[in-house]
Amino acid sequence: MGSLVLALTVGLLGALPPPGATPVPAKLDPKLFDRAVNDYDRHDVRSAAPKFYEFLKSAASTDENYAWAQYFLGKSLVELKLRHAAAVYFAKVPRERTNPEVLPRALKELQEMVEFPHDEMLIDEQIFQALDLGLLADGTADFAQYQQGMVDLRRGFNRWARGHFSKLTEGTSEASRARMAMVVNDIQESKEATPAMVQTFQALSADPKISPTIRNEAILAVARLQYERKEYEQAFSSYEKVQLPPLSPGRATLYLEEAWTQYQLGHLHESMGLLTTLDAPSFRDEFLPDKYLLRAFIFRDLCYYLPAKRAAKELTRRFADSLEAIRERSDLTQDPRMRRAAISRGTAKKSAHFLEALDSESERLGRYAGSFGPAFFTHLTKLYSLERGEASRVANQKLEEAVREEADKLLQAAEQVRLMDYEVGIKLYERIKKNSKLSDTLPEVPLSPTQASFRFGGEYWNDELRNYRFSLKSRCIEERNP
Repeated sequence: MGSLVLALTVGLLGALPPPGATPVPAKLDPKLFDRAVNDYDRHDVRSAAPKFYEFLKSAASTDENYAWAQYFLGKSLVELKLRHAAAVYFAKVPRERTNPEVLPRALKELQEMVEFPHDEMLIDEQIFQALDLGLLADGTADFAQYQQGMVDLRRGFNRWARGHFSKLTEGTSEASRARMAMVVNDIQESKEATPAMVQTFQALSADPKISPTIRNEAILAVARLQYERKEYEQAFSSYEKVQLPPLSPGRATLYLEEAWTQYQLGHLHESMGLLTTLDAPSFRDEFLPDKYLLRAFIFRDLCYYLPAKRAAKELTRRFADSLEAIRERSDLTQDPRMRRAAISRGTAKKSAHFLEALDSESERLGRYAGSFGPAFFTHLTKLYSLERGEASRVANQKLEEAVREEADKLLQAAEQVRLMDYEVGIKLYERIKKNSKLSDTLPEVPLSPTQASFRFGGEYWNDELRNYRFSLKSRCIEERNP
């Protein structure tokens, strides 16, 4: 009996691989790749994706179909709306370089993904930043040059960025976007807005190669530079060139900037009309402390001192919780208003959108648990879990930086409100000298025969938001010598 146990033990030990040995991969089914491709061609991507994954787990990287399996698995995941997982497999193609024929296709897919919320570290830096540009086709090479230049620009390597941008094919959209990026960078580093900067943005806004979004940004840049140069007439003309989608409520910041420009031009009725627009339901959650300050300025200039005080104090009332949180040095990322303001623009907005996309895709992944099988489903679940952890860390870091900037804006506006309240308080109790009379400093502009006006009834229509006008006679007293 003892010899029998010994023989069985020796037999079992002989069947096990020696310690440290590489496990033997599962035997590859020679028809597996063909069946996966057939499923993909029949648009049955739910069945194709796990087969491509199984092939990749079993095949050697030297297999002629290995890179094709990575590419088609990525395409299948795109159709299943699992874009991040798709990007991971597309990125494997340029990293491993096992098949030069597949490389341009995978890069084209990654290029399209940049237009959506994506992992910038994976696609922008680890892939396009590391590409050998001499081996790429013209269109992909231009895009890679642009991406490499943008990464260098974000890192502060302006000379290297200019080197990449100088190699872009003239007349391409990448060349136009690169010029815009460099001018924006020059503005951030410069202490004043120069006419050359204005002309550069004007040329960009007329470029037919750029997208409508970039064109609008170029026009806005022209208007803001003209405003800084106190060219208010030209600035307002530029603001009016911004193209809004039909029946869209538009952008709150655009209307506020237009209102400030109208105020500087002395068009107080038009400025107050734009501020009325910002009270529309579409904009009630916008973080616009300057809105209350500008309204107080207009009431003050028309000598409506009590409404001016109420408008100024409306800011501190609206943002009382946020101001208290700033004074108490609380965690501002937990303040709903500050958080919403912080993720409304810039890198914080990008990070937040990518995190939202990951959450949405993770939820969608659960629908495929049955059809993907345990191995593939577990792999994707782990992939999304790891990516979400890193994306959450980056998003929180960007959020903290953006919240501090918004807190500074709010504190500056609150300080101006206190000064306004003091100034209006003095004006309110000034004695009126004898022989003074009401001044007529703001005459009403008569309507033309083709125009009509209607009393505002509290209803907001998207196609009218830029056309509201506020009628208010001046109460200012003109002093006369006896």
